[in-house]
Amino acid sequence: MKYRSKRSGRVPGLNGRVLLFLCHSLLFHIALLGIADILLNFYLVSIEYDTATISLLQSLPRLSGFLIGLPIGLIANRVGNRRLILLSTAGLALSVATTALTENLPIIAASRFLWGACFGANQVVKPPFMVRLTDRSEHTAQFSYHNLVAMCAVAIGSVLGGLLPLVMSQALPIAGTVELRPEEMPMAYRISIICAAILLLLSNLPILALGSVAADEGDARAGFGMWRSTPWRRVLRLTFPLFVFGISGGLTFPFFNLIFRELFGIADSAVGSVIGLGWLVMGLMPLLNPAWEARLGRAGALTALMLISAAAFVGFSLSQGLAIAVAFYVLAIGLRNTMQPLFQPLLMDSLDVTYRNVASSVGLVMWNIGWFISTFSFGRLQSAIGYRNIMLLVAVFVVLNGLSIHITARRR
Repeated sequence: MKYRSKRSGRVPGLNGRVLLFLCHSLLFHIALLGIADILLNFYLVSIEYDTATISLLQSLPRLSGFLIGLPIGLIANRVGNRRLILLSTAGLALSVATTALTENLPIIAASRFLWGACFGANQVVKPPFMVRLTDRSEHTAQFSYHNLVAMCAVAIGSVLGGLLPLVMSQALPIAGTVELRPEEMPMAYRISIICAAILLLLSNLPILALGSVAADEGDARAGFGMWRSTPWRRVLRLTFPLFVFGISGGLTFPFFNLIFRELFGIADSAVGSVIGLGWLVMGLMPLLNPAWEARLGRAGALTALMLISAAAFVGFSLSQGLAIAVAFYVLAIGLRNTMQPLFQPLLMDSLDVTYRNVASSVGLVMWNIGWFISTFSFGRLQSAIGYRNIMLLVAVFVVLNGLSIHITARRR
């Protein structure tokens, strides 16, 4: 950012509390959405699960996220967002480790369900927690910085996720293989995923160091009375774009590693690097959000960016060469990801502070419903129309995402 606060000489959106939170987010995203996420599908393939079963297992976290969505808003109001961040992060570490330690389908399914519940709780409480760390005028900058750290962390984690099993395979008695073969190497994947679980636990240390945040200790009096006063129609209208966003996300992020492997025949380590590049661009692109917001407003910028992203998904679908496909891939997901740091403050600032946890909960429910529907359907869609046509379908939903933001924001 080129601008600085005239009042204090510091960069708007950054202070000591925000920096501690960014340290947590760095470790959290490297471990969970980087290493663990890039390796999950490969691990499941290595223990001989097919695409349909993997699709089902990828959909379970969204089902549990949907079920936990509304109750977690009430719980957060009672016990405090910081405490729930700590507990949900520990639960995610347990889930990740459990998945890696077994080949039993019911246990893996249960751990994925736990993953969704803990991730859902984590995502519900973080936006309301974050907006208390800076002034309202700094929220767009703050969320953009957080997005940059998170996406760069996932990029780092994705590269590590591609390399770690190869490193582990050299340390294990598996005939000194040079190239990792999924069907032969479940132990290498296992150890790598457990390393991610340990790193997840360590990510709680900066939150502990951050200490309590004003008005975030929870309120034992908060209950269903507050929920009865919530402007539900308005909340549902404001959060509906997250439903459409979840559909396009569920058709892509859990499966990009398989898509690149199947369409272009590249090795796991190369897949990790490509996925990591995409996450890096997703972190850098939203740094321009304050400029786009100043020119078009939050809703106008989001609508325009979603339309360009949709065009890039069409380009990705039609690409035959790897280099061109990667270029369209990073452009498509980079522009689509501007949704998060622009839409979250738009949603939070559109409602009274009393209803922010509730709105965040409803938003999570909407997102998880969309994600669950799409991930559950992915296996059948892939068999019926193939990976490339799925990308065209994603483009349609990204267009609908932009239009839904435009329509709902006008009635804000």
